[in-house]
Amino acid sequence: MTDTGPPRREGFEGVREYPQGARTAADAAAAIGCDVAQIVKSLVFRDAAGAPVLVLCSGAHTVDEAALGVSRADAAFVREVTGMAIGGVAPYGHPAPLRTLIDEALLTHEQVWAAAGTPRHVFPLTPQQLVERSGGTVRRVSPAG
Repeated sequence: MTDTGPPRREGFEGVREYPQGARTAADAAAAIGCDVAQIVKSLVFRDAAGAPVLVLCSGAHTVDEAALGVSRADAAFVREVTGMAIGGVAPYGHPAPLRTLIDEALLTHEQVWAAAGTPRHVFPLTPQQLVERSGGTVRRVSPAG
């Protein structure tokens, strides 16, 4: 791990680079040395009208697509709306604002970790900063149970 400046975007304080990459929540947690539940998965979906919806989900959870009324977007759409590749999508800093939903479980941690625009770069922030900077709505995003 090395400390480095923001790879492509402003507003990502404390960016760390992991040359081996951190494409999955488990990879990121292992590299950082935190619980997988502290990893923010930035997942892009499409709503019924085809508009993008960014779901910021705990690394320990899956997204209940049916309950949210969304379907997973393909890699080309993800890059189009975020400017980033799957595995490195940041929770904010996209070309245009995205409707964003935040997993309520992320708010139970003092610190969470998110991708900083590439699969090799992550940064820490508080859940409150995540909500403020993303402009997202906090709610349950995973299946009940």
